[in-house]
Amino acid sequence: MDLLLIRHGQSEANAKKLLISTDKDGLTNSGRAQSARLRQTLDEMAIVPSVIYCSPWQRARETAEIVFHDATAMQFDARLAETHPGIYGTWLEADFNAKFPDFNKLIGNTYEGGESHLDMTNRAKDWIASEVLPRTQTEGLLVAVAHGGPISAILQHLLDIPIESNYPSFTVPNASFTFLKWRDDLARYCAVQVGHV
Repeated sequence: MDLLLIRHGQSEANAKKLLISTDKDGLTNSGRAQSARLRQTLDEMAIVPSVIYCSPWQRARETAEIVFHDATAMQFDARLAETHPGIYGTWLEADFNAKFPDFNKLIGNTYEGGESHLDMTNRAKDWIASEVLPRTQTEGLLVAVAHGGPISAILQHLLDIPIESNYPSFTVPNASFTFLKWRDDLARYCAVQVGHV
């Protein structure tokens, strides 16, 4: 089964340059327009999902509902959620980085009251192990609508890029997609197309 990873459209927190925000952060008008353009792009590519997984966080749900409103029923999976920032959810990213300049040097550093990026990557790897890899010999397309962090973690894991010393290796724009195909001859996924609106 092929794999399509989609990052949500611009959210209120993205527009305000917040660190990560919370599960209640919704799309801006621009984010909704991005999602509508992404739907059109995927329609032009004749994308037909066999199964759709989505982060339960609001910005991902709203994106998925705009892009796939009449498609296969979505399955919400908390393993695709962004890293929980704990008490720093409403902080500006610049303010957090100024106060904690070394925080991102170690993927295992934990946000107070939240989790670490390593916790999030382990969640994403568990999702891959249970939902993606068992389907490699099945026809169709698995879609995941998620966030920049989990998408980078998924790509790094599937493309065999070490996570602990290189997270994040991918900066994933809002309303972007990454299309991967399973290669039997290589026994792994390969990225074949990326794009954003």
